[in-house]
Amino acid sequence: MNIVKDHAQRSQAIDPLNSFIVSAPAGSGKTGLITQRILRLLSTVNNPEEILSITFTRKASAEMAERVTSALQHANNYPRPTTPYEAKTWDLARLALEQNRIKRWNLLEMPGRLKIQTIDSFCRYIARQFSLETSIGELPEPTEHPELHYQAASRSLLSQLETDNPITRHIEVLLTHTGNDLSRCERLLSELLSKRDQWLPLIFNVADNKGYFDRVLEDITQENLLQLEATLMPIAGELIALIDYAASQVLADNNERLHGLLGICEFPDTCLQSILIWKDILNMLVTKDGTIRRRVDKNSGFPTSNPEQKARMLALLDWCRTQADFETLAETILNLPNESINSTQQSVLDALSYILPRLAAQLDIQFASQDQCDYPAITLSALEALSTQQQDLGVTDITLRLDYQLRHILVDEFQDTSGSQLELLTKLVAGWEPDDGRTLFLVGDAMQSLYGFRNANVGLFINSQKNPIGPVHCIPLSLTTNFRSDPKVVNWVNEVFAEAFPQHADVSRGAVPYSQSIGFNKTCQQSGVTFRGFTGEFAQIAEADHIAKTCIQLTPNNASIAILVRSRNHLIHIVPALQKAGLQWEAHGITPLATRMPVLDMMSLTKAILSPADRIAWLSILRAPFCGFSLSDLLLVVNSSNTHPDTGDAIFSQMQRVLESSANSQLSNYAKSSLARVTPILTRALKMRGRMDIRRLVESTWQALGGPSTLFNTSDLTDIRTYLDLLETHQKAGLVNHWSSFERAVEKLYAHPSSGLNHSSESANIIQIMTIHKSKGLEFDHVFLPALDRQSASDSKPLLRWQKRVNDDNQSSLIMAPLGAHDEEDDSVYAHLKYEANCRSRFEDTRVLYVAATRAVKNLYLYGHLKLGKANDFITPGKSSLLNRIWTSINSSIKRGDYLVEATETYSSLQSIALPKRLVHITRLVSDFVAPAEVQSAIISGNVKKTTKDSGIAKNEVSFRARHLGTIVHRTLKQIAIDGVDHWPFEKIEQLPKAWRAQINELGIIPQQSELDQLLFAVTTMINDPKGKWILHSHSGGDCELSLSFFHAETQTVGTSVIDRTFVENGTRWIVDYKFTSQNDTESQDQFVSKQIAHYQGQLQHYARLFHAMAPEPVRCALYFPMMALFTEVMVD
Repeated sequence: MNIVKDHAQRSQAIDPLNSFIVSAPAGSGKTGLITQRILRLLSTVNNPEEILSITFTRKASAEMAERVTSALQHANNYPRPTTPYEAKTWDLARLALEQNRIKRWNLLEMPGRLKIQTIDSFCRYIARQFSLETSIGELPEPTEHPELHYQAASRSLLSQLETDNPITRHIEVLLTHTGNDLSRCERLLSELLSKRDQWLPLIFNVADNKGYFDRVLEDITQENLLQLEATLMPIAGELIALIDYAASQVLADNNERLHGLLGICEFPDTCLQSILIWKDILNMLVTKDGTIRRRVDKNSGFPTSNPEQKARMLALLDWCRTQADFETLAETILNLPNESINSTQQSVLDALSYILPRLAAQLDIQFASQDQCDYPAITLSALEALSTQQQDLGVTDITLRLDYQLRHILVDEFQDTSGSQLELLTKLVAGWEPDDGRTLFLVGDAMQSLYGFRNANVGLFINSQKNPIGPVHCIPLSLTTNFRSDPKVVNWVNEVFAEAFPQHADVSRGAVPYSQSIGFNKTCQQSGVTFRGFTGEFAQIAEADHIAKTCIQLTPNNASIAILVRSRNHLIHIVPALQKAGLQWEAHGITPLATRMPVLDMMSLTKAILSPADRIAWLSILRAPFCGFSLSDLLLVVNSSNTHPDTGDAIFSQMQRVLESSANSQLSNYAKSSLARVTPILTRALKMRGRMDIRRLVESTWQALGGPSTLFNTSDLTDIRTYLDLLETHQKAGLVNHWSSFERAVEKLYAHPSSGLNHSSESANIIQIMTIHKSKGLEFDHVFLPALDRQSASDSKPLLRWQKRVNDDNQSSLIMAPLGAHDEEDDSVYAHLKYEANCRSRFEDTRVLYVAATRAVKNLYLYGHLKLGKANDFITPGKSSLLNRIWTSINSSIKRGDYLVEATETYSSLQSIALPKRLVHITRLVSDFVAPAEVQSAIISGNVKKTTKDSGIAKNEVSFRARHLGTIVHRTLKQIAIDGVDHWPFEKIEQLPKAWRAQINELGIIPQQSELDQLLFAVTTMINDPKGKWILHSHSGGDCELSLSFFHAETQTVGTSVIDRTFVENGTRWIVDYKFTSQNDTESQDQFVSKQIAHYQGQLQHYARLFHAMAPEPVRCALYFPMMALFTEVMVD
């Protein structure tokens, strides 16, 4: 049996008396370790709420909760396992269950008492706890699309330019600096707002603070120059003599900078004033990008007439190559600012210090007017709440003011923490004291930090390993065992990335040294890592072909396969190659929803209904498959106007005119039938516009037009539902007031990941395609990494750059600089900060590639397009490419013959993998199409569960009024399940009837107070019922109002069933159907239950069959009656 090398560290990490920061590399079993610690802590506390576990995503939160509850249930129901890890977990769970019994927690019945939350939900909890004592108030739901609010706030602030307010002169300074371009100024300010949680605490100290910035820049310069001076000291005399010689050999007109060093006799002072001289010295040794020179010539002061001097200089260059990190140091110094912040830049900083806090306040006003917020607002509100408690109320121990005293805090994925989130954590533990029994447990892997674009700062993880967080010092632990990958993969990753990662830690830059891992599994002969390079014009096509052919060889093995890309546009040749090869694939978060034709048709239909004058939208729906007009038929309709076609009547008016006039005879037979069929449907839609909610109107119109029958598969139907769900969130009074905002929201969504499935194929393998970021936390037997040579897009220039530096004594300092003036080059301080940002980006690129490589269990396949240089050597890939980060190792292996590089100038397989030809036929309904009777309103949005008679599902028996009341409460329960029951205190639930009344009024129904009371009773009863809480609790694979589509064999149409609540617990899929009814006075509860089971058993049986068709896991079904707090299981086959 293999030995776990880091067993001692894992055992120590469970100690409930100490705080730890654990470095857990890929595949080291991080989640299992956190689970064990939570179980151990549960056996020591008085209430489970005293333990807080923070994650960064809802998925991670749900997984962690499921792990803990599953461990408790397994220990309660099954004997002790035999494997060491499972046995240890079982023992810890039994200790927790004993405490649960003694303290009467009822954790098995109420797992929601476990406080496992995302960082955002916890911030909202903090802000809500102190909302009565601060000016914050209750935070609304964060919008997923805050950009329009950023623009509105920026526009509103800039509108004060013509006023007499004090802000006017500051806006004038900023506007002049940006070239008097108001739109550019608005854009630059808008872009800053998404990061205001970073700059808002800093900006107040910027005004009139040039002296501070001068000192910081002087310190940075001196620190680097002292290091360079120490490095060069062994060759100082020889180097200075050669520089003086070289300076004497060039003319000032040819090389003014070098000639200026003539007469140098010693190194200059290590200060900012001498930085240009130091850069001139370095230019003798390195190129402009910091690479040590390979040769010297007469232009650099070494003519061929004096070979001895030239040989001496080449010897010095060879010596420089022996010095560790010399090139990195040289590049850093070459990118130091030449001078401190000048008066012009300081005046812009002064203006921004006045403008930006007011811009943030303007955004708060904008959000309040729309009853929305964003995620930075949640973090800032929580920080304000904690600051208010500590400053105004004199409370140092914040945890005493919460619902329960927090005694133990665990943070997962700590490497992705932002500065503001760490500040929040610091404030939470501010009142803790050494040895008071309270602990902090931080887990993460600095090598897997890749969310810098979300403000994650990996330097905080590095710093926290050495320095305390508030009063809490965490003991650093490092795990080394890799339980995931084959030892061949582990060893390759160790060898390659030990060289690719920086050798020394740098908190400010986020430089993380590599930590070695040890493979736990037995090696497999077929496992390993390969690189395949391609040169020439057709390299990308050849790469895609090779991937497809390799996948064909792997699919019979029933192994998991993933293709991971850095950017979605790297798949342009790969997807067609997979299609050509007949392979099955799923693209996760790859295909934008707005590019799916069914969704585009729905957007056109929505715009057409909202705006009868939108000619493009109306022409688009006539061209859509459910109308099916040819181009010639469209032309006849357009030309039927009495005015100019481009500015004529509304298209719908022209449709009616053609239908009723002789022009009808010129249409094709298909168009005649289609026009007669769709015109009444569209007439009704226009009449109902503004009278019913737009989602229902668009949905019912699309179904009446035959939209469901034009779909190719169930994933198309899922995409339609996603679109309609989004449309529902953007509607107000039956309309969409901000269409541009809605369009942006659609553009940010991605299609259902099933577009490459071929259900007729016998192969069970489905190739997973996703971005590297999305693959984090997953594993696959075979991983393909294509297009590693492709470079990332360069960042735009923000209005403001800043960097917090932390020295070896944990003292921080700030550098900040505005964008250079519109007609000037960026000033040297801004350019320095840009270089530092690029350094951080390159370090993150290494971590991104590491994450991708460590997803592989058995085999890792790397690909890249290479270019040959003059000496027949391969050119080093671009700095922003992932391949650049490991090029030294890859290039060495190519030279040894370990990896192949194939030329594609005469690539023989091009014809076999050519891109599919463009379709020229029209996809449309048959000319005599009649919408099937089975297709009804519930197919998409549905709480009305109607399908075919043979499915055994009960027909809808409720009235229009009762159905919509049911819809309202279903949506409420869905939101509670998403947020978590703990986030719905009684005070919040009490406010629900107000929202319900408004929603019901929009449907044209005036609710009675008794109806609202009944809905409130149902929700309250369910939340207070342990079984109800269990249903609403966060579970693995959980979903609410899940739409499952199926095919009617008899009618040849697609049907959909909507399931109220489903989740997986202990490997079993639960299906729960809500029934808002109760027993009458004439029947017993047993009689009532028997009648309900008989009535709905067929329906639940149908649901179970749908899930059985998707996954082999066992399925159990139940009915839940919120009005009675009654749960009853229904047996299904």
